Amino acid sequence: MIRLLGDFYIDELPDCKLSKSELIVFSYLIVKRQAWLTEVLNILEASDSYDESYVRKILKNLDRKLNGYFKVDLLKHSKIIIEHSINADINILQSQIEALNTRKQEFQEAVTQILELYKGDFLPFLDNPWIVSFRNLLRSLVFSVFSKAYFNPEIPGQIKIRLLRILPEFYLSAVNSAVFKLISEGFEFSIADSVFDFSEGLTVVKLKVKEPEILNQILSKGKKASILSDTEILLLVESEAAKELLTVRSVK
Repeated sequence: MIRLLGDFYIDELPDCKLSKSELIVFSYLIVKRQAWLTEVLNILEASDSYDESYVRKILKNLDRKLNGYFKVDLLKHSKIIIEHSINADINILQSQIEALNTRKQEFQEAVTQILELYKGDFLPFLDNPWIVSFRNLLRSLVFSVFSKAYFNPEIPGQIKIRLLRILPEFYLSAVNSAVFKLISEGFEFSIADSVFDFSEGLTVVKLKVKEPEILNQILSKGKKASILSDTEILLLVESEAAKELLTVRSVK
């Protein structure tokens, strides 16, 4: 698979190395499937320094480096059409989102598949304007799907925790340690610090509330929790407070 989300890697060509310009052109053609030479020159922001021969050279390099997995046809009037014999994560992701929007697939199944594909932002190490624009567009589409999943009571808690790893925007805010100690009394809770890597000494705690009404009271007072299910929430608390409570309970 051609992987453009989170990093660049081709499973079938593990040693493949592309220059910045080659990777921009390659990813653009993977997304667009066809383009004009002048169009590609413009997205490279190279029209002031180079001409179409520069793009032709890049296309030739791609054809050579990708060892037949990526075929480039340059037609009359300088139109580029590509074919590739291996899947690209970005194409599969777009198809999954489209299928979800047209209700051709079961929601939880689609969310799980999108979650497996979305390893991170689209080529996050490149600052090319087209790359950044497409990255933001894709992120907004994924965020829309994941936000529906996150607030859907039928989606399992373990999936929602994975969503938080990718899009911590779903997490609302940190709860005061005194409030945490108060509401955690009598409730089942566990440390879930593997969800995030907080440098400011904060820990994610999963709190299981037996009565949904109690959960509603917590949310109505502070609104500082992320909902996992009708009886489970995530709280962001000071690590020392969480460790202290966990130690006390283990002694008991």
